[in-house]
Amino acid sequence: MDVKEAIQNRRAYRSLDKIEINDDLIKDLAFHAQLAPSCFNNQPWRLLFVYDHSILERMHDALAKGNEWVREASMIIVVMSKKEYDCVMKDGRVYYHFDTGLASGFLILRATELGLVAHPIAGYNPDKTREILGIPSDLEIIALIIIGKHSSNVKPWLTPKQVEAERQRPERQPFEKFVYINTYSHSG
Repeated sequence: MDVKEAIQNRRAYRSLDKIEINDDLIKDLAFHAQLAPSCFNNQPWRLLFVYDHSILERMHDALAKGNEWVREASMIIVVMSKKEYDCVMKDGRVYYHFDTGLASGFLILRATELGLVAHPIAGYNPDKTREILGIPSDLEIIALIIIGKHSSNVKPWLTPKQVEAERQRPERQPFEKFVYINTYSHSG
């Protein structure tokens, strides 16, 4: 699979089957995240790979309503960083979110290439996540990436909207809404 195929095949599926998690998979995903560009090569991302069954069960308490499907996850990757890990420009621009997002994107594409689902979510309680996993208070929890294998069976606990998203990729915005050429202006 090439990059184009990985991008086109990446989906935020919620119907998951379990997979075996091992050190080789974790090292592979971390290695590909590590190759992402970052300001002055600061590599501000911190990734916590959670796959112990008892800890995953405890993480259920940190999930927002609607994310019950995460109970089928084989692994949750907690994406973290803080401003001090990356460039802060003299004019106030801060890069750690951007650079951490790039690393997360690389990890997600590599997981897709391996035939896995890597579904980033924002629906969790950061304080509960921090408490369950012992994450220091100075690290910002940016996202959780849910890892599993796409199930051919739609799981019964999905909402109707989630079932529809399993069957068909949600519509993307038209280019006219987010693409600008030469200057920031719209003709319509």
